Amino acid sequence: AIASYGIGLSVVWALRYSRGEPHIELLPTLVRRFAGYCTYATVYTAMRVGSVQGLTGGWEDLVPFGIALLAWIAVEVILRAMLVLGARELSRTYLARALIHDLNVFVGLALTGALFGELFPTALGWWALPIALLPYSFAHVAFKRFQETKVTYKQTIRALARIPEVSGLGVDGHADRTTALASAIGKEMGLGPVQVENIEYASLMHDIGRVSLNEPNILKMGFTNDDIARWSAEIIAESPYLDRVADHVRHQYEPFRKPGEQTDPDVSIVSRIVKVAAAYDWEVHDKGRSPLEALESLHGGAAYEYDPEVVASVRRLLVARGVLAGSKS
Repeated sequence: AIASYGIGLSVVWALRYSRGEPHIELLPTLVRRFAGYCTYATVYTAMRVGSVQGLTGGWEDLVPFGIALLAWIAVEVILRAMLVLGARELSRTYLARALIHDLNVFVGLALTGALFGELFPTALGWWALPIALLPYSFAHVAFKRFQETKVTYKQTIRALARIPEVSGLGVDGHADRTTALASAIGKEMGLGPVQVENIEYASLMHDIGRVSLNEPNILKMGFTNDDIARWSAEIIAESPYLDRVADHVRHQYEPFRKPGEQTDPDVSIVSRIVKVAAAYDWEVHDKGRSPLEALESLHGGAAYEYDPEVVASVRRLLVARGVLAGSKS
């Protein structure tokens, strides 16, 4: 079975490579899937010949199947995180939340025929294979199209986020760099995939309100960072899909706490992360400061302006990436 799965992945790689997809980007995905399936096959086989011998009533099939599936998805999530983030930026909390987040999709794919074919292999014979694969294929295509739609949507948002930059109203590449750093901060701090996605959208669109600066009347009256945040939030709120992000953008320039308070409940962790990431990028690419000087500037405002936990996360990331020298503890 492992050999057949490996041959199938090789065929998939050849077909996708023939369509012009870069093989360097395909290999990690195929390796991850093959490792996950090998884990499934090993766990399933070991349990079928070992610990479930005394089970009856179908449990001797269901228990190994379920445990092997959990092992499969655990290996997939861990390898994906390591290949994407790198071992130095891994957060066990993020991995656990990613596992839970992906579990429903994975279980949905596994149960669309695979469970039926697994429980009745003797009665179905070789018909178990098409019965398992046909509904799985439909579900896989549906999830793949949904994922492609999300990717296209994010690419459209990224293009819109570039408008202030190409108009000369912002630093070129600021939105992309802020998004990359903010997402890494969220993952390093152990936030869940949904919050990390909110961080990505909020970071991409956090400065979209600068397009209003094309109006001469606004320039005459003057504006503040709070105005830019409000304009950005109003533009974002026009999209129902991004409505949840608008509030994060609206509070991005507010201090993370006020005197006498531990935190400001109106300023979410998403807003705090976007604020720190954007400020760091402005310090480095607009003011021309070094990463160390930019980080020290953030530390200087960590009493009220910037969340010290987020600033500490930035430092850990910079040390892990070799941008800053120092202890990695």
